[in-house]
Amino acid sequence: MTVEYEVIAVRYGTLVARRSALYLHWDAYGEPDGDERLDYFFYVLRHAGDTIVLDTGFHPDAGERRGRTCLRHPRDALADLGIDRDGVSRVIVSHLHYDHIGNLDLFPRARVYVPERELSFWTSDIARHPQFSRHVEPATISQLIALERQNRVDRYDGTRELMPGIRGITVAGHSPGQQVFVVETAGEPLVLASDAVHFYEELEHDRPFAIVVNLLEMYRAYEMLRELRQELGAVVVPGHDPLVTERFEGLSGTPPGLAFRLA
Repeated sequence: MTVEYEVIAVRYGTLVARRSALYLHWDAYGEPDGDERLDYFFYVLRHAGDTIVLDTGFHPDAGERRGRTCLRHPRDALADLGIDRDGVSRVIVSHLHYDHIGNLDLFPRARVYVPERELSFWTSDIARHPQFSRHVEPATISQLIALERQNRVDRYDGTRELMPGIRGITVAGHSPGQQVFVVETAGEPLVLASDAVHFYEELEHDRPFAIVVNLLEMYRAYEMLRELRQELGAVVVPGHDPLVTERFEGLSGTPPGLAFRLA
């Protein structure tokens, strides 16, 4: 039996930054600099009464320290959607940057699915270097390790069906174990690109994001996402593009600008 998910993008934060700060070597394109908005999302996947959360956003305290605007605490955003946090069965993590695992404590009964390469890297000595460590919050990494000791963490890697209707694919590039996800829906398959692609422009014009651990892998991830779009007829959703709020319908019955129905 095919499992088809309802998928909701929840916009909880935002940032306005210069394009030269968001794209790698912006000067290579010979275009003027300017402001660009970057939005922060996490995702809710629902099927037959089961609720899964994909990424958990940044904690408002961490966002404030980093100059990000928290529009709605993820805890309150979930309440706005009528989601009982105790009823969330699983949390899937795309990678371990601060804006993706900042609220794991909101889900006391969920199993947490974590990329093997991510957890291995961010608990290694090399991850302590400032060019890496600035992108994570040590407290959230420690929290994840504590959850693993409680036998609540499942590590995954490569290409794997995490559960019926949700396939995780390791692409790396932006982070050592960066994942994308193919989700089955009632319509076309949905590809949640997470930070493998922050903006549609990255995918359309091969313009890498500024935070990258392996540029070759990042370019290859773009190629793979375009192949998924063509071969599966899939809809690719970037992880931080404000255009998501224009290209998808707002979820009725929720505060304006908070939630968008992807499928």
